[in-house]
Formats: sequence, structure tokens, C-alpha cells
Amino acid sequence: MKNTRWFILMCLFVPTLLWAAKNDTVTNYPKPYHKNVIKFNPTPMLLWSSKNITFSYERILNRKQSIAITAGFLEFPSLFKDSIANILAITGREKYGVNLAFEYRFYLMKRNARPAPDGIYIAPFASYYGYHFKNNVDVLHTNVDSAGALKGNFYIFNVGVELGYQFVFWKRFTLDFVLIGPAISYYGGNLDITGNVNFEQIKETNAALYDKLKEKYPMIGDFVVNKSFKSNGKLDMLAVGFRYLVQFGFHF
Repeated sequence: MKNTRWFILMCLFVPTLLWAAKNDTVTNYPKPYHKNVIKFNPTPMLLWSSKNITFSYERILNRKQSIAITAGFLEFPSLFKDSIANILAITGREKYGVNLAFEYRFYLMKRNARPAPDGIYIAPFASYYGYHFKNNVDVLHTNVDSAGALKGNFYIFNVGVELGYQFVFWKRFTLDFVLIGPAISYYGGNLDITGNVNFEQIKETNAALYDKLKEKYPMIGDFVVNKSFKSNGKLDMLAVGFRYLVQFGFHF
């Protein structure tokens, strides 16, 4: 549903922006009109949770190059509501995360009518997503004291190259699209269940947890269910990743 919402939003915005760019009264300028761009990135809000807040800063170095830094608060929707596999009741929640990225952009002047930050660009990038969650739990259907905690950490390091296009309207407002961003990604993390919980129940609960992870977060992929996370409570793997986003900015 959220990916569909993202696609519809892109289809609505792109024709409008192309029309605005065509009718912009600022036809040309010989050098970057301003050196800085502050941007708001709504992509994590559209994909995962409205609580995600992400900003970036781009510094123009010259007519062809810039650097950009991104930082934000990251939160995923709750994996479970009140219970896990009808075995563990959730009695308390804690979750938080961050996302960070760095880019070095090269604006392709032969394809662009204006200097940076307007036009098409390619950029090597590195990004990091880190997430922590903890659920206090109690085993259902037993009279024995069986309180415990389900907690985990999940993180992704990405290194890749992106292709994007940034519009500058009226010298001040920007709209930045990262269209293609393949990357090599390292996935790491750990999952622990602590407290007075039976081992057989842990095995059954783990299977349900990984199935839910796969269902809600396809970026994790089959390896979460089939490989290291399920066998030993740790995640350690290289895979192919992908980056795409849209950002609204102010050029100053």
C-alpha cells in the first residue's frame, strides 16, 4: 500500500515539475546562485512511519560538484500488536533508530543548462540505517512467572552510486530525485530473548518473528528467515541494496 502511494505521488508531481521548469523565468546563470541547500526528505515517512523526520544539507563546491549530508530519526511500524504467535504477550515497547548518508555529487554539465545544484548528477554515496527495539513480554497460558524481554538491533551499511536529477525553481526552491541507486549492502544485527522463557517457546516465537520481519520489511529479504538470524540470533551478510528518494529544499 505504501509503495503504491509512493508511485501515485511521483506520477502526480513529475508532470507538474517539468511544466514549472519549462516555464521558469530564470533561463540561465553563469555560476551557482547560492552555495547551500537545506532539504526535507519525506521518503521514510511515506515508506514506513509518519514519525520519521529526515533532513539533508548540500554544499555547492563549484559549477560541477557538491557534497551532501543526510541525518534523520528512524522508526518502523510495530511488528506485532498485543501478542506474538499467541505465545508471548507484549507488556511494553521501546524503539528508535537513525539514518545517515554522505554523497559527493558530480553534475553533468554537458547535459545541464545551469550549474550545480540544477540538473542531472551522479554521486558515489555511503549510508547507514541503525535500529533498536525492545519488547517486554510475558508467556501466555501458564501460571509460572515467565516475564522476559525480546530485544534486537538491526543495521545496514550501503556503499553505491546513484543517478538523480535536481530542479531549482525561482533560484530558491529545489526538488531532488534520486532515481537509481544500486549499492553493496552489509546487513548486521542481533536478536535476544531474555528472562524466564521456555526454550521450545523461544524456537516457535523466533520463527514467527522472522516471518513477520520478512512480510513487513521486504528489504531484509529471505536470508533473514532462512540464514543467520534464525539459526543463531545474529545477522551478518552482504547483499545488493538500492536507494531512491525525493527531497524538497531551500537554496540559499
